[in-house]
Amino acid sequence: VDAYVPASYVASEALKIDIHRRLALAESEDELRELHAALEDRYGPVPEPVEHLFAIQEAKLKLARLGADYLIYRGGRATVGPLVLGSAELRALREVSDTAVYTGAKREVSQRAEALEGAIGLVDAIVVARQAA
Repeated sequence: VDAYVPASYVASEALKIDIHRRLALAESEDELRELHAALEDRYGPVPEPVEHLFAIQEAKLKLARLGADYLIYRGGRATVGPLVLGSAELRALREVSDTAVYTGAKREVSQRAEALEGAIGLVDAIVVARQAA
């Protein structure tokens, strides 16, 4: 996944480093939205690689709330873990995403994903399932 600040968007290396730092330090989705708006105001429409940076950081925030350590997106498959899901959460996850598979031995939820958005969608499905359970 291309996730970076292109030189065509921000030429200064110091400013690009600052953007990465500010993204990494964001502690809420509101902070991410504010940073996104600030970048649009200063540099114009946010290009796709920068959008990916925002999506990744948002997923990290959600993973932290879930108590999970990782989201791996490789080979068309997204995997989130480690997670312990109870039976009510599994039922709710099945309602939200009927293709997600929970492996209790690995404490992982996985699903086929065609793009980064699909991988992020798995994290969102787990969040919704936890809230519904």
